[in-house]
Parts: sequence; structure tokens; C-alpha cells
Amino acid sequence: GRMLADRRRTIPGSLEMKSNARQKINPYIVDVKDGEKAFHFASDKFRTSEPQVAKTRAKRTWSEVTLEAVWYNSVIVLALVAWAALILIELFLFPSLEGVEYWMRLGLDAFFVAELLFRLIITDWPDEWSAGNVKYYVLDAILLFAAIAVEIAKMFPDTISLRTDLIVQLSVYFARILIRLLVAYIGLTKGARRLVGGRKRRFQKDGFDLDLTYIEPQLIAMGLPSVDFEGLYRNPLREIVRFFNTRHTNKYHIYNLCEERDYPEDGFKGLVRRYGFDDHNPPPLSLLVRLCDEASGFIRKNRENIVAIHCKGGKGRTGVVTAAILLKLHSDWYAEKALLKFAVMRTDDDVKASKRVGVDGPSQRRYVEYWEKIRHLDPKLVLERLSQRGPRCKFQRLSLFNINVTHNFLAGQARGLAADSKLDEKLLGWTLMVSNYWYDLKSRKEEKKTYIFKAELSGSGFDIRRDGVSFDIKSWEKKSTKLSLTGDVRFQVYPINVGENPKVKPFCEFWVHTTFLSKSGQLVLRKTDLDQVFRNPKIDNEFNVQLSYDAPMDTWDELSIGQARTRCSSDPFDVA
Repeated sequence: GRMLADRRRTIPGSLEMKSNARQKINPYIVDVKDGEKAFHFASDKFRTSEPQVAKTRAKRTWSEVTLEAVWYNSVIVLALVAWAALILIELFLFPSLEGVEYWMRLGLDAFFVAELLFRLIITDWPDEWSAGNVKYYVLDAILLFAAIAVEIAKMFPDTISLRTDLIVQLSVYFARILIRLLVAYIGLTKGARRLVGGRKRRFQKDGFDLDLTYIEPQLIAMGLPSVDFEGLYRNPLREIVRFFNTRHTNKYHIYNLCEERDYPEDGFKGLVRRYGFDDHNPPPLSLLVRLCDEASGFIRKNRENIVAIHCKGGKGRTGVVTAAILLKLHSDWYAEKALLKFAVMRTDDDVKASKRVGVDGPSQRRYVEYWEKIRHLDPKLVLERLSQRGPRCKFQRLSLFNINVTHNFLAGQARGLAADSKLDEKLLGWTLMVSNYWYDLKSRKEEKKTYIFKAELSGSGFDIRRDGVSFDIKSWEKKSTKLSLTGDVRFQVYPINVGENPKVKPFCEFWVHTTFLSKSGQLVLRKTDLDQVFRNPKIDNEFNVQLSYDAPMDTWDELSIGQARTRCSSDPFDVA
């Protein structure tokens, strides 16, 4: 413990990444260029020399942001609607207003010309050419000047026949409207994707604009590939397919961590792997072992191989697995360092250290620390130990202390109601849900079993703020004995009767693995160690949960199975 604390103190107090003012290069940015060799840098934050390439992209200017802004494109759409309305008024409704309408339309034409010149000046034409959008911009310009030509032709009705050709006029007008709406749609979708992506670093090169980041040259973190309407504001599936099949043809594996989401995988030629688990939660440790063993083996096999990790937003679950793979590839790294590397790389340059996109969930971070302890061991031995053959732990009691809010408030918050909402008495109660996950050696997948317990409340004068809440954890099979489990255990505490409202959110929860519980027989978790509640400002900072158990006969000790240790070099290609 002292050694771990000492090495963690080597992390600088300020995590704010400093860019090189002269070259405007952030040494943490990874943007792999085709045909370009990687160079090495020695970072003052990460002491290991790592392969990195290319420069950071320049900070977006206000003009580039404007083209993607909702307000800007909304103004354009309103101007187009007004332009179309004036055309209909002249041709079909009030010909007598032709003079007024005519000058108003010329004013809108002048506005559109100015807007076109503005776009011509600030658009990144190489990227737009790669994205295939230039043809729409050129067609928009042609149709705009064609519409202006129609307006000029009306000034010479006796010499130019276009004046009397209604079909030509309408074709030019409304073709121009449709194309300009398409250009506005392109800008809006870019802005929407950036808005949904938030502070995450995007890949913007070769016509791509994706929620995708190179954490290392062979390791990518990204958001969910999406189809239909969701593709308008997330990573479009067709663009993700084009990205991997053009930049990393047949030399990539994509790992989908979404338990709740799926997408067509045909375009990826069978290179998508499914390792799904619940959002905002860590993966079962056996799943993490299998995934990291497969992914790291693929990376070591060839320097051109790429591993891409994604969940829904490309943050929590993606960060856990990415950090675990980093620990597998770098034997001298530790959990906090790998998590920090992910946060720095996944976050855009102009974001403060305190607002980085990283792994926040206490249980997720705890499982990365678990993985740090066993990453060097033989995966087959680890999986056997994580199965039902592993050490069992007999749980006794779970208690909650220092709850400084009322039961009614917590119950209402769990159901998404206001704090002063009145609840049916039959809903009020405390429920503990215990879910046990273990690896089945025969089926080679994770199994699950769930137990539900009711709290022990002490009479009518019971006050949770004074007395706390306690659960007596007994075996379902033998009520007189304690609940004996092995593997991953998830504890969820509900301030309500779950049977009456199965969709209620837990007040707090946490994950542990039985083989990492200490010999002391008691685990104390504070507010900052508990999922759900660690960000709740209404809960007192002294709130804590105490778990009592009979310690297993043997906890995980690397020294006791040191013969199974396998060599994992800091160079992922040195596998001798």
C-alpha cells in the first residue's frame, strides 16, 4: 500500500496539459498519418517513451463554429422560406404587389450572395472535398446566380423570353431552395454531432468528422456507430465503415461494449466483437480478462493492427476497457496512470483538467485497479479462479450510516419525482438487490443470479437520519445461514419497495469481487466510493456503507501463484 501511494504521488499536482507554445503541438495527440513513421517523445507527465505522430489540429475559429451553429442555419432556413413565400405571392396570389415583392426578393438575393462569399472564405475546402460535400456547394452557387439571372431577366420582358416561361422560373427557384436546405442540413448535423460529443476529441481529417480518438497509434476509443435518425447526431455507421475500410483495411478489430445496443455489422466484414455489459457499471472481471487477452494479442501480432473500443458515448465503459488494455501493454504502468492517459487523450485540447472526459464511476475505477493486480497472470488460470471454483465469501450484513435526508425525499428522487411529492405508503421501504456474476467454464460465458432482501426497520420511531438502515443478508436456500458467493457481486440499495415499482433507480450501489476482499471481514465505502450517490450534492459527505462478511480462506495473492506469471514487456511487440 505504501509503495502504491509513493508512486501515485509522482503524478504532478496540476494535471493541466501544457502545449508547446512555439510549435503549437500537444505531445499527447495521436493522429496517424498514412505513410508517416511514428516518432517518440518523453513526456513530463507520462515518463514512458511512447510512439506518437502528427500535430494537433488548430483550434476552431468563431467562423467555423458559426457555420455549424443552430442559430446561423435557422436564419438561412427562415430566409429561404421568406424567399419562397415572395415567389408564390408574385406568381399566384397578388400580382399587383409585384414591385414591392420584387425589391424585397432582390434584397434577399444580396443577403444570399454575401452569405455565399462568407462560406467561400472560411470553409475548409480540402476536408469538404474529401467528405464529398463540394459538389453541393458548387451547385448551390450555380443555382443562386441562376435565380439572380431570372430576376434580371424580368427587367427586360420584351427582349428575354425567360420572363414568360413559368416552368423554368419555378425549376430554378425551388432547385435552389432544395440544394441550400441540403447545405444547411450538412452544417446542422456537424453541429449536432459536436454538441452531443461534448468535450471529447474528434477525428477531423480526410473528410471525416467523427467522435473517435487515437489513444495510442494502435488503440482507438470512439462513440457508437449509429443508423437512421440517431446517425444525424452520433457517428454515422456508413462513415465508420468507410473510416476503417480505407485507413485500416482488414487490420482492425472493433469491440462493442453495449449490452443494450446493436447495429448492422455487414460492412465490417466480420471484424466486430461483442463484449457487452451494463452502462455506468464495470464489466465482470472474467469478461475483462478475456477481452484484454484477445485485444492485446491482436495488437502484438502486427504493428499495423488496430483495436477500436466503443460503448454508447465512448466514455465510461470504453475508458475502463481502454485503460485495462493499456495496463496489459505497459507492464510498468498502474491503474491511475492508465485512466489519466485515457482522460487526457479523449478530451479536447481547450478543456480544463477538472472537466476532462474520463472514467468517473467508483466501481469502474475499482475494477481497473483489480485488473492491475492480475494482468500479468495466465488468463486460463485467472478464468478458473474467477469461476465457481474460486474462494467463496459469506456475507453477513450491509449497513448505511449518516443519511442526512428523509426517506420520502430519497424515495421520490428514486422515482424521478420532486422532493415534496407524496408517495403511497406501500411504496416506502428499503430493498437490497444482490447480483452475483461468475464465469462458467463449460459455456465460456458469464452467469448471473440475483437475490433481494428487505431492510430491518426498528419500529414507528425509526428515523433513517439517526438510525441508518441495515440489511441482514441470509441465504435463500437455507434461511439460517449466511449468503455464500464467489465472483463479482453487485450491491444495489433502493429506498423503495422494488416489487411495487421495478423501474425505480437505486439510491446507491457498488461492485466488489470476492477474491479481492481483505481478511478483515469488513469493507467500509464512503460517499466517493459509491456509484450513483458520489455526485449527489444532497447527500452528506460523511455518508458511508459498511459490509460485513466472513473472509474467504484465501484472497488473491500474486505471490502464491507466482509460477503462473507471464512476461508482459513495456514494448507490446517484445513477446519473447
